[in-house]
Amino acid sequence: MRLETPEVRATVPMLRGVWGAALHDLDIGIYRAVFAPPNNSEHSHVPGYVLRPAPPDPHFAPAVDWILIGDALQHDETLRRAWDIASGMGLDRERCPFDICEVRVLGPNGLATEAVKPWSLSQVTWPLAGPKVTPCRLFFPAPLRLLRRGQLITQPTLADLVVTACRRIGNFLPVSQRTAWDNLSRDALELARTMRDGEWSGSRLDLHRYSGRQKAELDLRGVSGAIDLPEGPGELWPLLAAAQWLHIGKGTVMGLGQMRIEPSPQY
Repeated sequence: MRLETPEVRATVPMLRGVWGAALHDLDIGIYRAVFAPPNNSEHSHVPGYVLRPAPPDPHFAPAVDWILIGDALQHDETLRRAWDIASGMGLDRERCPFDICEVRVLGPNGLATEAVKPWSLSQVTWPLAGPKVTPCRLFFPAPLRLLRRGQLITQPTLADLVVTACRRIGNFLPVSQRTAWDNLSRDALELARTMRDGEWSGSRLDLHRYSGRQKAELDLRGVSGAIDLPEGPGELWPLLAAAQWLHIGKGTVMGLGQMRIEPSPQY
């Protein structure tokens, strides 16, 4: 979505907040289903969307990617209407209106497409040639928040990324598929532990935002950086390709934990 926010520098948390408020007033049932799904017998308690800054494009900026996942796709029409309402409600404490100037639909290759229909993560393509063996870099430009026993992992490994990616996908699967997915997840972790990966190269990067619900300023601690895979991702490539869209770790709804797959400059 290409935006015009002439009187305020819009952030993803800011946009998410006003869109959520608009949806809450428009349809409380759909708000609860998408923003705070109930724990039930089929799916876990995870929001069905990701909102993140779009890749830099001088012809389509400023812009955000708005991604609907799983059951949230059933409410597409109402969720779009909520964006229209949100643009009139405005941003920041001054409530400055903004415009949604243009909307493009993204296909599983990350490029704009004319086809307006849902697609499966199994259709996601690897952005580099030779997905299994081409050296690549897993780059996290936004804060990555992986926690172990409540503590931030500051030097994540490939195994850490795989565990979290598997957990993220599993949250959207029905109960009938959980056992099979748990078995695949264990296999993926064992494979990750045997693969050669470079050391994490990065630094701390925190997201500072205002929480309307808590009425307080919050710091979401994370790290930004990259891991190189000198021999490529091997059989893990479909999992890592899917993680480009779902994100991993904490704060995914605000674009945290975004992974970009790039050529490795070291190999």
